[in-house]
Amino acid sequence: MSNGLSWRRLGKVWLAWLSSTLLAGFCAGKALQAAEISPSSTNVSTVLTYQETDYRVGNWNCTLTAQTTPFKTEPAAATGKTVRGLLTFGSGSSNALAFVWQRDTGKLYLDLNRNQDLTDDAAGVFSAEASKSANYQFFKGVHLPLSTAVGQPAALADLNFWTFSTRTSCSVGLRSFWSGKVTLAGRDWQVGLIEDAHASSLAGGHMLLRPWDEQSQPFSIYDDAANAFPFARQIFVAGQAYELAVDAPTAAAKPSLQFTPQSVALGQLKIAGKYIKRLVLADGPYLVLLDHPGEVVSVPTGSYSQLTARLENQGMEAYGKSSQTPASRKVSVNAQASAILNLGGPLTNVVAVTRQGQDLRLDYQLIGAGGETYQLAGENRSQPPEFAVFQGVKQIASGAFEFG
Repeated sequence: MSNGLSWRRLGKVWLAWLSSTLLAGFCAGKALQAAEISPSSTNVSTVLTYQETDYRVGNWNCTLTAQTTPFKTEPAAATGKTVRGLLTFGSGSSNALAFVWQRDTGKLYLDLNRNQDLTDDAAGVFSAEASKSANYQFFKGVHLPLSTAVGQPAALADLNFWTFSTRTSCSVGLRSFWSGKVTLAGRDWQVGLIEDAHASSLAGGHMLLRPWDEQSQPFSIYDDAANAFPFARQIFVAGQAYELAVDAPTAAAKPSLQFTPQSVALGQLKIAGKYIKRLVLADGPYLVLLDHPGEVVSVPTGSYSQLTARLENQGMEAYGKSSQTPASRKVSVNAQASAILNLGGPLTNVVAVTRQGQDLRLDYQLIGAGGETYQLAGENRSQPPEFAVFQGVKQIASGAFEFG
């Protein structure tokens, strides 16, 4: 997270204090010994059920092709500017929908039955959420009848339309996914698959895997990278290696996900950071999920170059993303010697001060033990971090950071 704020330069200044809550005091676990782990159970599978949410779980790319020629039948003309054309989700013309956007009245019409008549789709008429601008409008709860890896039911999404200069664009916030319950190592887990409109199968999208008792909590493939990540066919969770397979649905069946235990060589990993609720090692031979790891853990041997952690302490959580991990960060695990990973807490409040002409720019970040960046989960933005500026011993300015 980076919070920027500019302040007019007033002689020599120095930053005296930044108020923010630090994570402290959590870590438990037992060290595991390097070895080779063999399959400890038979195959486990779960049937996945279509599920809708009231929050965004991901985004789909959408191509908007505007046109000036009216469709065969359109709703009554409205005052102001009207934009019409095709919205294409994923690949192929079968995933294209005709639309008419009446900007000044905040109305969106979708040709759900694809007959070029935009007046006979009762479920295809939407009113924009409260907006003071005709250049940006948000339409909530749109069921998109698309040809995807699992077909019906349609995906639930929110559509964002905006116009800049002469160009109109649309983005899609996905609010549905496929979910199931699976028992691994005697513990119940929620597993989910998040479709990608461009992928030919569910395995081409993202995967959710977290303890079942967290299944009611919101998640996103963007800010919850420790729980939702690109689908991996080789995964290591709850101390066991698995090969995953998605069974394609038929007209009479739902999709299912199968976990097949695998034999795998293990090596030791020493974790120097603290307070880790979940550590994810990716871009290696296995996608490794470690929940509340101790100081020493056993993981499949190999090199991992994408590292993500979610921290927890005293009811507070902070999450990091692999994109915020230093580019040089990677860890190699072998059976001969322990690898060391410096990642996790404690977190440090850091403010970078840079000059922009006659202004000073202050950027605030939460930095982990290895230089990685975190953001507090569910942070209260009504109480942002504060700062004070002094000239000598005299306070000459104070303020709060803005989220951004």
